[in-house]
Amino acid sequence: MKHLLTTILLLFIGLTSANVARAQEEEPPPISDERLKEIKAQKTAYITTKLGLTSEEAQRFWPIYNEFDEARDKLRKEMRDLMKGGRKEGTKLTEAEAEAMLTKGLQLRQKEIDLERTYKDRFVKVLGAVRTVELHKAERDFQREVLRRYRERQGDDRRGPPPGRP
Repeated sequence: MKHLLTTILLLFIGLTSANVARAQEEEPPPISDERLKEIKAQKTAYITTKLGLTSEEAQRFWPIYNEFDEARDKLRKEMRDLMKGGRKEGTKLTEAEAEAMLTKGLQLRQKEIDLERTYKDRFVKVLGAVRTVELHKAERDFQREVLRRYRERQGDDRRGPPPGRP
């Protein structure tokens, strides 16, 4: 009887940890285009406020920033696609495939650094060095805020509506 209980307990723990691992690997549902536009508008307002941009500065800054952001997003998407390719379910990477992934990943990271270096000079011309540093801080702060709100919503969804709400 003791062995049966131990076996059942081990089986239950194994199944539970497998489900937890599978749930962690699953990607969150994609964000709608409308929601993405809303987040971008919030980001624009946030950065404009944090940097204290005048209307003239904003007219010069935002076209450059949007160009930079689009190029950076493209590189990051390439990196995500590369990583997804290496995590195909039920298959194992060969040493050659893993080496190729590592090399390609480093190349993409270098491209992102080169992109930042190029646009840094353009940002400094419009904003100055101090506000260019503040730009990077504002981007990080905005990302943290978006993640915090996302996690709060995810937590709320799992717990159900707050008491007193249908």
